[in-house]
Amino acid sequence: MPRATPQPENRPISQAQGELAAPAHGRLLVAYGERTGFGASKGITLETLPHAQVVAPYASRVVFSGPFRQFGLILIIAHGEGYHSLLAGLARVDAAVGQWVLTGEPVGVTGETDEETIGGRPPEGGVAGAPTLYVELRRKGQPIDPRPWLAGNNDKVRG
Repeated sequence: MPRATPQPENRPISQAQGELAAPAHGRLLVAYGERTGFGASKGITLETLPHAQVVAPYASRVVFSGPFRQFGLILIIAHGEGYHSLLAGLARVDAAVGQWVLTGEPVGVTGETDEETIGGRPPEGGVAGAPTLYVELRRKGQPIDPRPWLAGNNDKVRG
């Protein structure tokens, strides 16, 4: 029997604020807009356990998967209506460009340490060497705070 191609959620992402799956279990290290050594953060950074599972925040299509500059492996997922999620700091990506992913579907894992993914420089307040996941949500190319969009919206993000 042929497999059906997963389709996006029945409603647009613009109506799903507060309902997106957290991409990983982790402790919030850097909040959106917080000052870092690179300027104001355009997303959030989570400290995860080694080899933490990373999931799609919303049912959508993968539009980029691969290495990018000093960010290690990244995954970009297009949600429609000009919304995109960017997940950086992955040690392994389990989704391919063009693939439909469902909300909460595994799309990758973080590394054993940050050395494995982004060079081992923990954000302020992080544990040296602990893996981190950077999560960015964009609308029409502009970063927006992802936390109000995540289900549970608290400092311990779960997925």
